[in-house]
Amino acid sequence: MLLLHGWGSSAASFTGLLRLSRTPRRLVALDLPGFGESPLGDGGWNSARYSELVRRWGEGLLGSSHSLLGHSYGGQVSIRLATGASVPDRLLLCAASGIRPLASAPPSARVRAFKTLRSLSGLLPPPLASTARGWLVDRFGSADYRAAAPALRPTLVAAVTEDVSAEAERITIPTLIVWGARDTELPLHPHAERLHALVPSSELVVLEGSGHFPFVDEAGRFARIFDAFMDAEI
Repeated sequence: MLLLHGWGSSAASFTGLLRLSRTPRRLVALDLPGFGESPLGDGGWNSARYSELVRRWGEGLLGSSHSLLGHSYGGQVSIRLATGASVPDRLLLCAASGIRPLASAPPSARVRAFKTLRSLSGLLPPPLASTARGWLVDRFGSADYRAAAPALRPTLVAAVTEDVSAEAERITIPTLIVWGARDTELPLHPHAERLHALVPSSELVVLEGSGHFPFVDEAGRFARIFDAFMDAEI
């Protein structure tokens, strides 16, 4: 089984699960390019390119028989991997990103101000425009955006703006969705409920004491759920 981490994280985030899991399956946690110990390379990454890399790597290492666990952005990549050729035999999505709620709120005043100032900065001479854009990032950018290497920032923008709902609707393999009731990054309502509704073959399990990292917040319980799903007959 391949374990795909979330944005700003790495394979190391699964250390507890690797220690606690009792499944006889081989568990392989990957560092996606640009994270952990995996170099970014030539950049230009998005979830489609990450999924193609993981698909080719998995086929070379594991052949056609494998499963997937994707957390957060790794879940977004996993949703793409669960359709098309060489699909996994089962899929666990933990606080997966990439699903846009049906009803979206209008942009906040903060977002509107950022877009307006960003447009105005383009009217400045190049040196001043560069300084202005840097100030806008520091003033308005999210913590993830500020922390990301410059070469990864376009990937982050793509990650938060793309919608893989259409891919989720095409998933036909057994799928377990695990979410923390206290997740403030991707709240249970509407994100988990929307994903559960989209994937016809899915089951939703809510961990009441967990935030965005259920496999860390409730490590023992998550490992038991994980093992039961991995070892169930399909």
